[in-house]
Amino acid sequence: MKRKEQYQDFHDFIIEGTMLCLEKYTINELPLTEVCKKAGVSRMTFYRHFKNKEEVVLEYFELIYDKFLKELLELESINSLILGEKLVGLFVEQEEEIEKAVKGNYYSLIFQVFAQKMTIFYNETTTWADYLGTKQKFWNDFMAAGLFYVLGNWVKNGCQDSYDEVVKMVVEFHE
Repeated sequence: MKRKEQYQDFHDFIIEGTMLCLEKYTINELPLTEVCKKAGVSRMTFYRHFKNKEEVVLEYFELIYDKFLKELLELESINSLILGEKLVGLFVEQEEEIEKAVKGNYYSLIFQVFAQKMTIFYNETTTWADYLGTKQKFWNDFMAAGLFYVLGNWVKNGCQDSYDEVVKMVVEFHE
């Protein structure tokens, strides 16, 4: 096996091992030795790839949200309805991950990644004629935080409102 492939394999094993261990532990309680054991790597190998467990979780969700962002940006056209459906659909797909993150005390890490990706999305799809500098940044932060809070709580509370109602609400936020 080539060195680069082996490096990537170890990297992936660490991510998979960490996420599996987070089914049993909170991120604060999770012993690094448990991650290394599950991943089949040494502590030294772990630290060659990541600074800490939080960085592993961030990368895991980066991969998920990068894929989502790529799919959004590749759409021929996008409007508030399509965006609403895609966002609500993402949170429905991520229901188990969100529940695990709440129990595992790393929900805020998901928000961090979501906010970064939504900022990229808005910057690439929005005309900012009257929203420049700080105003643009605050608008991005406001929208990402609001969407994440509302959609995250909807999922955490068992998706009690219908999918269509929540999509309609997201559409209204964007109009």
